[in-house]
Amino acid sequence: MGVSPAAPSTGVRALRASAFGSAVFAFALVVWGGIVRINGAGMTCPDWPRCRGAWFPALNDSVFYEWTHRLGAPILTLLVLGTVVLAWRSRRELPAAYRASWVSFGLLVAQVLVGALTIKFANSPPSVAAHLALGIGTFVSLLVIGLLAGEASGAKAPALQGGQLSPAQLSFARLALVAGLFAFVAIIAGGYMSAAGAGIACTEFPFCHGWSGPVTSAEQVHMAHRLAAYATIAAVLIVLVAATNSKVRSRAVVGTAWIAAILVVIQALLGALTVMTRLEPALRSLHQANGALLVAALVVLAYFAYTRAGQT
Repeated sequence: MGVSPAAPSTGVRALRASAFGSAVFAFALVVWGGIVRINGAGMTCPDWPRCRGAWFPALNDSVFYEWTHRLGAPILTLLVLGTVVLAWRSRRELPAAYRASWVSFGLLVAQVLVGALTIKFANSPPSVAAHLALGIGTFVSLLVIGLLAGEASGAKAPALQGGQLSPAQLSFARLALVAGLFAFVAIIAGGYMSAAGAGIACTEFPFCHGWSGPVTSAEQVHMAHRLAAYATIAAVLIVLVAATNSKVRSRAVVGTAWIAAILVVIQALLGALTVMTRLEPALRSLHQANGALLVAALVVLAYFAYTRAGQT
């Protein structure tokens, strides 16, 4: 008879719920930050941390967008601190989750500080891109904590077994991480492009002037995002082929690879439609949100590649 796995502690279950809940809120804050920028509301509060000299300003015009985005920062801070406390309580069961919780907190603190700098530098492209990068990093790190807690909460997956991976399995996990890095770079380049006002600097496909390269600085910024996007599409499709052509991949790996492939196709369509509609706000918002989900899906795929080796 097999030995039944030990029941997860209440603390571990609470950690999983806290991490996933915090990840959802962090994702929502990233999306809302994009909506703030797209609606040109980033500088409606020219001071920080107050808004127009008040802690609770009149929410008229575009102030509503910026102030509610700022309000999300202390809420997320409390959520992440709660996750850190729960991870500390479960540190003996889940030392990796405990370490990851401090990574999340560090990223959040950096995100808040860079958010203040975006006001000081009037939403300069570098500050906007850095703020977006840290926001997505916070979101993904919280997601990883939830997955780690899920391992100890009775999930079917075994503990991390990266050291037991075959060379082919290890290469696949690394390939998934590389694809995730490409997606991350593409969405950060998109944030920089948006802040630089280069969203429709190139209106033709696949490059700026049909098959010709960019000429102006705005076109170069635009094409940097496109090239990163093209590299992401290629990498995700390679990952999908590698996942589906191997019999040693688990259902979780194959399923997540398909999700990433679907998301990257949607991302490409949203990007093209955004240019064709000359920056339709709703499409721009969906484009950033879907990009963050794509990065998360590829990180989850890499996680599954490490933890579900040889499973069916």
